[in-house]
Amino acid sequence: MQSMRSLSRLVSGFSCGLRRGPRQKEHWHIIKRRIMQRIIHYLRAINAENMKEWRIEWKYKPDFIRQFLAPFVYLLPYFLYGVALLGGRFSEHLRSMTGVSDMIAYTFVGYLIMGFLNTACWAMGWSLRKEQWYGTLDTIFAAPVPRWVYVAGMAAHSTCHQGLIMLLQAVVVTVFFAIVFKTTGIALMLLIVALMIIGLYGLGVLIAGLTIGLKQWWVISEALSTLMIIVTPIAYPLSVLPIFLRKVSLLLPTTYGVMGVRHLLLGEYLDISMGTILLRLCLILIIWVSFGMAVFLAMDRYGRKKGFVSLY
Repeated sequence: MQSMRSLSRLVSGFSCGLRRGPRQKEHWHIIKRRIMQRIIHYLRAINAENMKEWRIEWKYKPDFIRQFLAPFVYLLPYFLYGVALLGGRFSEHLRSMTGVSDMIAYTFVGYLIMGFLNTACWAMGWSLRKEQWYGTLDTIFAAPVPRWVYVAGMAAHSTCHQGLIMLLQAVVVTVFFAIVFKTTGIALMLLIVALMIIGLYGLGVLIAGLTIGLKQWWVISEALSTLMIIVTPIAYPLSVLPIFLRKVSLLLPTTYGVMGVRHLLLGEYLDISMGTILLRLCLILIIWVSFGMAVFLAMDRYGRKKGFVSLY
């Protein structure tokens, strides 16, 4: 009997819905319009944060220029070590392990991709610290947008900034050393890099959240970035790492990003398929971003509760 009543209510509700069809359609149009307005509002806020960072950086022109020149200085020791140990630019031993004999090209691709690690560990964390230093973090957090919009603005600026640095590096080093890359897998390479970047920005969001409560946040950032640089196969293949560190490296998005990009551009040997690389990157992305946002929101609530969100 109860089921019959439920069925009759369902049928009557459906018939009423049919009778109110035009009104429901109008209601859905209003909802869609509001959703689009909200999305545009959020995108404007993200772009405002991005442009604000560009304006601040451009005010300090010597430091702005230094950020584009410093990566070349940091890259040079890798090349010098490689030439000293291998006796030249090309190595048959390196070819036997990786399928790539050009040490310069092998190292450069790994180092280029790892530039986004510094962006995640330092740029995104330091951006919040700067707002505390300026005394403007409370004002920014009082804006009528969710916290993740501010985080997205930081990520957008970091991506644009690091992308320009990578482009300059790629052009200069490729032309100077006459490096030849494969171009058949560019679309897949860009997908791998995008997944790796989003996963890394989960780490960046986590560090940005820690800066709210931990004033010496750089200790954690230094430890994480150093560990990831060691276990990620930047200038050496994964096979030379001890077994324990090799297992740790398989938990990092940078490992799959470097391996996948080098395979597509230089033909490096892979022990796993490209499908496995994409699948693991997606899983790492979901875990890292979810955990990073959870820590960020938890530290934000903790900072507001204690009253030291904007304290430097």
